Amino acid sequence: MNENNIEWTKLAEVESFNENPEQLLKVKRDDILVIKNNDGFYAINNRCPHLGLALNLGGCNHQEKTIHCKFHSSDFSYDTGEVKAWLNVKGFEKFMTWLFTKMDPDAKKMMSMEPKPVETFPTKVEDDHVWVGINNSI
Repeated sequence: MNENNIEWTKLAEVESFNENPEQLLKVKRDDILVIKNNDGFYAINNRCPHLGLALNLGGCNHQEKTIHCKFHSSDFSYDTGEVKAWLNVKGFEKFMTWLFTKMDPDAKKMMSMEPKPVETFPTKVEDDHVWVGINNSI
């Protein structure tokens, strides 16, 4: 990543993460989820790469550094963006998904999409605030 194309945005006081380690913050037109873990801060685009739904509603596993998309049972590394589980529906959800895809060709396309990583952003701590870097060349 070219550091010259990174625009840094001051987001929140470091101390504010003590009570709320997962904060959804607006940067330009994107919702950025900033997550405090024992070893630092992580920032991801809050939109699931599958259908753009909110990731923060599924919760984080801080031990595994993952976030869960509750809408499609997908898990992503909030450190690297890597897909850990993709459309991992089971039981009744799996039956409903199968039924829905039989009735709706668009749903079938959505459920057969290739896995896509979640977008991550660099963070830094400066002046007792968390900053996020957005690459302007993309």
